[in-house]
Amino acid sequence: MNKNETSQTSGMPEEWQAEGKKKTKIVCLGDSITEGFGLGAEENYPVLLGRRLGGEYEIMNAGVTAHCVTDETAPDGRTIGLPYMRTEKYAAGIAAQGDIYVLLLGTNDAQDGLFDDGSAVDPYFNVFGQREHFIRHYERILSDVRRANPAARIYVCRPVPILNCIWPKHQQKYLDVILDKLDEIGRRNPDVRMLDLFSAFRSKGDAWLKSVYQADGLHPGPEGAAFLAELVADRLAEDARG
Repeated sequence: MNKNETSQTSGMPEEWQAEGKKKTKIVCLGDSITEGFGLGAEENYPVLLGRRLGGEYEIMNAGVTAHCVTDETAPDGRTIGLPYMRTEKYAAGIAAQGDIYVLLLGTNDAQDGLFDDGSAVDPYFNVFGQREHFIRHYERILSDVRRANPAARIYVCRPVPILNCIWPKHQQKYLDVILDKLDEIGRRNPDVRMLDLFSAFRSKGDAWLKSVYQADGLHPGPEGAAFLAELVADRLAEDARG
């Protein structure tokens, strides 16, 4: 088992459970962009982040594909979307009591449930329709992290852009609203550190963006994941220097 794999009993990297280990624990909370949708096992950004930071750090990838921050139910009691906070990997990430938490969430809150053929909207996957609750649920995650480790450094990431996505329910105009809400979360929670991945990716231009994304227009490919890891690693190193 390598350092990026998890124990079957706790969901934590095996080394974290060993006695006498003093490495800095980084927990990456997120969705498919964190988990590494469409990438090889060694290509997701948490793995690449670990390589950049070196042996003094242990990285936990707690990403879960397709999941959202919002945790709401419809009037008939059915769940809207796939709430991240209800997953085992989220629970394991909180239980890990990391020293640093990197939150890359919100992309799946920027979807309206439109079917792929554009014929209708699935109300149970119109997560964007619940956007008024986004800040409240995101701050639940922040509270969970603080309870797990009051001394943890928390990074709130502004997600990477949505391009011309093959799934029409995902649209940049919705993500723009979520980005504004994330900025509000940063203002409301002065203890968190904002990490603007969106602007860093966008500043590279449309041609570069298209070249580093997968064909779905939603997920960074290997080069995009490497750039994401570089951005996170550089910010962590900058903050560590004071």
